[in-house]
Amino acid sequence: MADKKITRNIFTVMLLVLTLIFSCYGLYPRMRLEALNRNVAILADYREIAALAKNSGLEVDEAVSVLTKNGLTGLMVSELTGDSVTHGVGHAEMKAAGVDGGAEGTIISIKPFSEHRELLNEWLRLRFGISDDRRGPVLLTMPANMIKNSGIIPDIDGLEAAKKAGLKIYYRPAPSPGHLSDKAALLLRKVHEKYGVDVFTPSGEYVSGYPDVSALADVSRELGIPVAKVEFSRQVGEPQLNDLVSPNILELHSVTNEEMTSRRISRSALRDRMIRAAVERSVRLLLYRTAPMNTADFRFADYASEIKLLGESLKKHGFNLSWPENVYAHEDLRPNIISALAMSAMLVFCVWSYLVRMGMRDSVKVRVIFGIAGVITAVLMLKISAVTRTAGALTAPMIAAEASLLAMDSAKNRRIIPAFMFVVIGGLALASFFSVTAFMLRLRTFSGVKLTLVLPPVLVLLHDLKRRIHPESLIEFMSRPPLWGEIMLYGALLGAIGFAIFRSDNVSDISGIESAMRVSLEHLLIARPRTREVLVGYPSLLLWGYLVRNGYFERYREIFRIGTVLGFSSVVNSFCHFHTPMTLILLREFNGLWTGVLTGLAVVMVMKFVVIPVLRLIRPVIS
Repeated sequence: MADKKITRNIFTVMLLVLTLIFSCYGLYPRMRLEALNRNVAILADYREIAALAKNSGLEVDEAVSVLTKNGLTGLMVSELTGDSVTHGVGHAEMKAAGVDGGAEGTIISIKPFSEHRELLNEWLRLRFGISDDRRGPVLLTMPANMIKNSGIIPDIDGLEAAKKAGLKIYYRPAPSPGHLSDKAALLLRKVHEKYGVDVFTPSGEYVSGYPDVSALADVSRELGIPVAKVEFSRQVGEPQLNDLVSPNILELHSVTNEEMTSRRISRSALRDRMIRAAVERSVRLLLYRTAPMNTADFRFADYASEIKLLGESLKKHGFNLSWPENVYAHEDLRPNIISALAMSAMLVFCVWSYLVRMGMRDSVKVRVIFGIAGVITAVLMLKISAVTRTAGALTAPMIAAEASLLAMDSAKNRRIIPAFMFVVIGGLALASFFSVTAFMLRLRTFSGVKLTLVLPPVLVLLHDLKRRIHPESLIEFMSRPPLWGEIMLYGALLGAIGFAIFRSDNVSDISGIESAMRVSLEHLLIARPRTREVLVGYPSLLLWGYLVRNGYFERYREIFRIGTVLGFSSVVNSFCHFHTPMTLILLREFNGLWTGVLTGLAVVMVMKFVVIPVLRLIRPVIS
């Protein structure tokens, strides 16, 4: 039996070493692009700067010049909508007018003082599909409220300001009325010819032309203008546009004035969010807004200082304040057979190991069969998208379950390091296959993240009931009345799993205390360890080992085994953030290991010297 165990261990080590080699080969293109992709651009909204400069008694050009010296890289310039023009923004004006049949129409004209009157008249006619050669007002056969959110003319003041300052232009074409859906794309071409658009994102609730967004996509492809993919955007039609222009995409992070006000985001928290987007999620365009206009004590000098401080902070993290290069446009990453073999090897090994743990007879023949299944799975993953999704969804939770069982093979906690190494190799195998353009740009969502939080606890629980690690079998457990202590513990466990699933996405619903703690840990450790590992996973593992060694709480120890599973599930999920730099992920998991072990040791000390003595005073026997 001992020789058989040694043989199995040798087989496992050899397989893991081979998987690690294959994974590193598959990850090399990603690592190389991450090393090259170190330019970050700080952007500002031209209209916000104009308002802030006016309130501070400065000329707009002077304000833009100061910001440029402080690190500003580009200006966001939007196409002015009917609502903006109605409120006096820009060089156009609107008024109601009657049309034939007594219907209400709208007259749009360029203001007489405009030095760009001829160009704007041309653009205005292009925007609404009017082919006459006149340069006067335009009469539209639609009321003003119908074009309230539609584009009218580009904000030429912002375009001119960017041109004078030598800044890059982030242009935002507005939606069009339905029958004019292609006009936004035509005007984008003209703006690019005149001023040179460096990146663009459609503004409004929907992409102009939706559901057919091909007009804007054609401009992007033909002129080589990247689309700025705004993080966490819910704009209708945005996924379709991004799919059509991929990989000609740059990711952008922004926080709206409404979000800053409703969530009471401080200026320091805003800056930290920008830095975190660049460091943790590889975002290379940062739109840094001014404070909402109702913040009376906020002045231009404050904003200029913040831009400078943000730039200095980015430099400390190793970034260059320069316009980012679209690295994926030069090298479109795709999966290969080597990375597919690495991931399928982990999937098949974890399934084989779990079945052996559950009582399946092991032999050389069985291993050969599983090996052939692994090769077939790898080939199918490259050919059939449904197989790819299914394999990814199963591999992540199987790795977490196997790592957890490996860690808990010994109550003396001697398997922590081997289990950690196993889950890291498994995570690298996953990342090597899914480190492709579509996932790194978050155009596709990995299907295994939430399943990794649900399936591993179930697998471990079934294993423990089958192998009588829990003192009861599944039939005995289900047939007897539940104990109140169990109800409370498992209720807390289900709540923890549900909370983990809710928090598995990039959400901002965190408390101020947690946010401050995250920032402090980032400053101290560079890569902040994940909460589920530090406060749940590793402490549960160490506490379980202590309870087993001393024979305490036999009926309730299962809760700590499930807590251990949640910790290793978190480790696997870290590697499923394919947009996060790989070096940061590895550092984060190393920090999670040692901080989690220290936290676990502290918990064990409290249990040993406080909880157990107190319980002994209350109850003479602890069982």
